[in-house]
Amino acid sequence: MSTFFQLDEQRLRGLETMLASSMPLPNIEQGWDYYRREKVLSVQVMDGTAIYGTVRDTDIYAVTLDTDDFAFSTCTCPYNGYCKHMAAVFYAYNAYAGKSPDEVHNRLLYGTELIEADQDSEGKTSAVLGTADSTEGKLEDTSEHWLEEMEQLHGEVWRQCRHSLHPLQSVLSALKGLSKSWDEGLRRLHWMHAILFVIDQSERAYSATDSYSRYYYEMAFARMTEPWLNHYHELAAELIPDQLSKAELAAVDNLNQIFHERDMDREQQLHRWETLYFSLWAKLVEHKAWRAKEETWLRKKLKAGSQNGHPLFFYPMALAFLAFAENRDEEAIELLSKTVFNRTALLASDCALQRLEERDWKKLEEWLSYLYAGLTIERKSRAFGPFLSMCRLADVQQPDNPAWQEYLISFLPFSYSALSEHWLDRRKYEQWADLQLLLGIEPDEMDIQVVREIAKDAPRTLYPLYHQAIEGAIRLRNRQGYKQAVKLMKKLERLYKAEKQADKWSRYVNGVVRKHQRLRALQEELWRGKIIT
Repeated sequence: MSTFFQLDEQRLRGLETMLASSMPLPNIEQGWDYYRREKVLSVQVMDGTAIYGTVRDTDIYAVTLDTDDFAFSTCTCPYNGYCKHMAAVFYAYNAYAGKSPDEVHNRLLYGTELIEADQDSEGKTSAVLGTADSTEGKLEDTSEHWLEEMEQLHGEVWRQCRHSLHPLQSVLSALKGLSKSWDEGLRRLHWMHAILFVIDQSERAYSATDSYSRYYYEMAFARMTEPWLNHYHELAAELIPDQLSKAELAAVDNLNQIFHERDMDREQQLHRWETLYFSLWAKLVEHKAWRAKEETWLRKKLKAGSQNGHPLFFYPMALAFLAFAENRDEEAIELLSKTVFNRTALLASDCALQRLEERDWKKLEEWLSYLYAGLTIERKSRAFGPFLSMCRLADVQQPDNPAWQEYLISFLPFSYSALSEHWLDRRKYEQWADLQLLLGIEPDEMDIQVVREIAKDAPRTLYPLYHQAIEGAIRLRNRQGYKQAVKLMKKLERLYKAEKQADKWSRYVNGVVRKHQRLRALQEELWRGKIIT
């Protein structure tokens, strides 16, 4: 590696800040991995303003890191955004410049030394973002103040998110850095608080967007927060209520309080907060005392909301979730039936899937019946796909119950793909062929591998499909249609002869010739195609 110039300290620091705030955390981690595996082939600085480098991956990619305007940074890889190759080149430059890549990596992940300073009215500098060591002792023992501390330090960062949530990435990294050396249990809960904090910040940024461009902001913001949400769900799944310490129990109570204090039914939210709530309670529901306390609170809120005439979704959903956990499925379904189906359908799907895994057929049928009633009205619901999948699985595991196939058939033609694949998987070729005939699907429109498989295992089931397609082509009454009919007849001939049905093939051809003897152009095409001699 060689450099013509080195970046001055201010530019390097500015570049690091932009990387921390703009690059997705997984890309930073992958870039670190690429650097350590020595995939950076060269790095140099030109004109004291930009870092150039090359990285070996599936191809050799050229990277430019622009310190004047980071938005002009580029990489020749297919990734559309700030990629892992950029991070790898940045680490490599720091190593060549005599900096510690490990320290740089820690700062990018946790923000432990990225201190934002503001000058107060007297000209004194006050730290806005401190290190983990400076606050660790205070924060670890006072979980009830975690959110308060986060709000004081970063409560206005959402205002910087005019077009992107990248400023919140560095906030999340910094907040996680505060507890990186804590006991694993408390660290997990602190990170869950931090994620909910930045998710709330993203909600504020989303609410501040104008109505005309909100749709585009929603897609961009949702992509940015998706890894944060996934991490929250992973952390929640690791909770074991019976093994929590006293401090951890207090932190869990504070976490649950976030949902209690939030308007969960508020319209125009970027995220579905009830999924975060259910992710937490999927574990807490095992704790009988907590479950009873939560149910009492939910029923009180539901009663108060109903008296005020406000439409409610969250409280019936949450009560249904708790009722389901106690095997009170009928009560859970009744509660969900009082809400808007599209809002609660995915929860109902999750409940049905668990009953399917338990092979509790009676309760599964109750849940699928509820979903079926809703989907007949709201077919575009996101629960439609899971519903069809569950019907297919149930039919495999309980084939003597006709209800599962009846559900699939009732949604035709919208369930065509699911039903067609299901019958192919179960080698029910006759039912599969009847479905194709019903919907007028021709052999040339089918997957060629599927046709070959059936031609090998059950060729006779394909006869009616070809017969129907041939008649359809002839009915076009033009030369192109007749040519298509001949093409199909040649394929059908191979099927008949492979089954040693030459006599039946001859009778079929004679029948076509007699039926359409007045179509002279068809007779010519049959002769040219050597169907007749």
